[in-house]
Amino acid sequence: MKRIALLSIALALGACQSNQRDSSPTLLKDGIQFRQKTVAVDADHAKVIMKASGGTNPVEFSISREGDADSRMETLGTVMDTGEGKVFNWIAKMNQTVASAAFKRFPQLEIQADPGKKLTVASAGRSQGNGIYYSCGPLTSTFSPEKAKTYLVEFQFKTGRCEQQVYDVTEAGQRVLVAGGGSTAQES
Repeated sequence: MKRIALLSIALALGACQSNQRDSSPTLLKDGIQFRQKTVAVDADHAKVIMKASGGTNPVEFSISREGDADSRMETLGTVMDTGEGKVFNWIAKMNQTVASAAFKRFPQLEIQADPGKKLTVASAGRSQGNGIYYSCGPLTSTFSPEKAKTYLVEFQFKTGRCEQQVYDVTEAGQRVLVAGGGSTAQES
């Protein structure tokens, strides 16, 4: 009788729907992934890349699109700076493989955006371990992407604070700061 009751409770809880809008990858839904899905830029859309720099804490990104029927923020997933370019390449690749496959933390996330419609990107860096809790954010940036352009929304860990900046990175090797796309917060 106890087993039937426990099984009934487990099935009932599993059937409950979350009120959160979440399209982030999960092991059950997406399986093991070694890389996040990429998006190609085309003549009718913009590409938005989200990544973190300056620290190895995980950063969660969410978006809200102007004109979307559901106005809640949509969680896209978690990114993590794996140390590429700062540590030995094999260490960065190992960090990336473990973080992507096991924890669904990718070096970057990519989406396709409709031009002319405001896009709001929110991010927050959080982690805890060994009795230490770290939190910075949420930070938000709102901008209107243009056709055939590529944008970088970068969460930056700074000493005692974090920042989020939006750059136009359409031209290789150039970062043009997008007006009104910045946000800063203190660590807690």
